[in-house]
Amino acid sequence: MIDLQAARVRFQSSMDLTAKSGAVALLLGVPTSIALVNIGILLILVGWLLSGRWRWKLDVIRHNPITLPVVLLSALVLVGITYTDAPKAYIGHHLYVYSKLPLMLMLLTLLHEPRWQRRGLLAFTVGSLVTVASTYANIWFDVPWSDSHNQGFGVSHHVFNDYIAQGLAMSFFTALAVVIALDARARSMRWAWALVAVFTVFSITHLLQGRTGQVVLLAMFCALAWVAAPSAWRGRALALVALAMVLLFLSSPLLRERVASMFTEFSQYTDAGVLTTSTGFRLDMWKNALEMFMASPLWGHGTASYRVLTEQIYTDLGVCAVSCFHPHNQFLFLAVEFGVLGLVAYVMLMQRALVAAFELSERYRNLLVAFLAILFVDSFINGPFWVTTERHLFATVLPLLMAGWRRPVSRTDLAPAMERPA
Repeated sequence: MIDLQAARVRFQSSMDLTAKSGAVALLLGVPTSIALVNIGILLILVGWLLSGRWRWKLDVIRHNPITLPVVLLSALVLVGITYTDAPKAYIGHHLYVYSKLPLMLMLLTLLHEPRWQRRGLLAFTVGSLVTVASTYANIWFDVPWSDSHNQGFGVSHHVFNDYIAQGLAMSFFTALAVVIALDARARSMRWAWALVAVFTVFSITHLLQGRTGQVVLLAMFCALAWVAAPSAWRGRALALVALAMVLLFLSSPLLRERVASMFTEFSQYTDAGVLTTSTGFRLDMWKNALEMFMASPLWGHGTASYRVLTEQIYTDLGVCAVSCFHPHNQFLFLAVEFGVLGLVAYVMLMQRALVAAFELSERYRNLLVAFLAILFVDSFINGPFWVTTERHLFATVLPLLMAGWRRPVSRTDLAPAMERPA
């Protein structure tokens, strides 16, 4: 006779393994392949929903510091549907994009065990190494899987994702390589990972076109120097970061050209309102988004309202293709659509994660602070939870780093145990 209880336990265990394997595949795909990301998400959804253990899952989710802001943001998206003027197609796309928010809560449970957290971090490491190696190979060879097909120096060599997303992912991988080097006991391992960090930094500053990766790289190093260096060495560590960035700037024609063009584009917009540059587009979007927010500061205009409002402003199809989807500023994007509540929820997400970082082990504390510096800076110039490749990075790595957080034991929790007879 079939033991139904045992069969159910085996089935749920296999589904749990499927979901956790999907989480690892997802983190492997973040720096390498959108197709692999989609496969990982599918495995997670099927496995997580069929694996049971609902009381334990809800308990893990309920106690994690990032749960409240994630739930609040998700609720605002749903409530915003009730008062938006956006058509169903726009709303549907928003629901698809922000479905990564509840996925973050699923990942907290799947990566809760230290061994699966380590496996997830290892998967991201492997994917990042493949990306860095392919970037350098692209200098001399036309790598078949590369998004860019430029050989030589002075041009962009982004591989699996667009150059902005690659710069963001590789900036965090640089932090990971530095932290591993600092933790390594063997001198050979320490130098090997330090060399990996150097090659990754060079790939961001000399082999990628975008300015975003270079800006967040500086922010990441400043945050890492502040949190990882002893207090007596903190000032010298920050000075060393500044010196290294000056040397990189002087040695990179691509970096110098991008910085110079930024100032030129800024002058073109302020003097003549030129919208044909990335800087000009951003400045104009920020100005209009701020006006939209001020028109309805408390509740905003509702889910997917930004696109409806901007289509009335940017009537040229070419300009609208750049400016009508998001304002390249996550703070303003949420403020326009969900008002002060959306802005507060997003700031709360980063604030609660930052506070929790100092309750983690030293390695994960350093990684989380570095990662939050990347997220914070990118939130001012892009849409880290909106753009496809960027939201894959931020919505997976943040729960990966937060999954190891454990609720501090209070005296109230200890009291019953202390009162038990010996």
